[in-house]
Amino acid sequence: MGFSIKWATLSAVVFAAGLYSGVARSDDAAVIDDRQAFMKAQGKDLGAIKAFTEDKGDLAAAQAAGADLVTRIPKIPDLFPKGTGMDAYPGKSYAKPAIWTDHDKFLDADKNALTAAEALNTALKGGDKAAITTALGNMVRDFWGTSSPTPGACGTCHATFTQKKPS
Repeated sequence: MGFSIKWATLSAVVFAAGLYSGVARSDDAAVIDDRQAFMKAQGKDLGAIKAFTEDKGDLAAAQAAGADLVTRIPKIPDLFPKGTGMDAYPGKSYAKPAIWTDHDKFLDADKNALTAAEALNTALKGGDKAAITTALGNMVRDFWGTSSPTPGACGTCHATFTQKKPS
């Protein structure tokens, strides 16, 4: 009788652990979805600023987008909890393991992106289109870091820490 109770208890523990594992995995997938939505929102902000530099958008929208970037960028490291990379979620996550194995470099890249976003925001507040265009270039130049000897803040981080999505 004691043998059956032990096995029943062990089976219940294994089953509960399996359920918890499934919940954690599901939560990780939601984190990835949230992270991707967050990055797309940053892309929209950058698009609004680019539109202004190309005479296709207005300064007020670009200024709002610049202010939004300054509030978003410090949140980026929190969007990458361990276990949400491309090794655990191939085809869904494009976050390279280097985010966690070289975390200090990842945090430095985020600080550099914030510095670039603050400079862009300052230029946007001034309204000088040439200064805004230069600051935007410093932010996004060579997004994937493939041809420019000095990629912008976004390109530096993405080239090092993100696998490019297949087209």
